[in-house]
Formats: sequence, structure tokens, C-alpha cells
Amino acid sequence: MENKKIKHISFYSGLIETLGYDPQRAILEIRLLSDGKIRRYENVPESAWYHLRQDKHPDTYFRRYICGRYTETTIEEETMG
Repeated sequence: MENKKIKHISFYSGLIETLGYDPQRAILEIRLLSDGKIRRYENVPESAWYHLRQDKHPDTYFRRYICGRYTETTIEEETMG
């Protein structure tokens, strides 16, 4: 269950390519356009997921309210399945 793949949705912004969220584990995954790597953030409340998706400036929201506030790991594609 720990390595369960999180479904991503396409998300076009200047910074973010895709987003995925697992509410049972409170894990947010974000693939950035800059390097194509996926960042995984732990203990992210569901409200942050909704705000990120609905904010008029999602890149700013990501930098201000996600980066540096939650434990971040970079995961490789091969380990996601």
C-alpha cells in the first residue's frame, strides 16, 4: 500500500505539469516542467490540494504554501508503479 501509485491530472501552468493527491495518505505529488521529476509532499491537508488546483496563481500558491512547508522527496518514475 505504501508504494501505491497516485493518479496524476494534467495541469498546465508555467511551473507545474501534473498533480496527484492521495487523501488517505495525505500525499501530494507534483511533476515540475523544469526537470520532469516528481516531488512528493507528505502530510498535506486536503484543503491545500483544493486550493492549489483552484488558485488563480497556482505557481505562487505552490511556492508559498507547499515548498518548504511539507517533507519533500523526489521520486523516480521507475519506483512509482
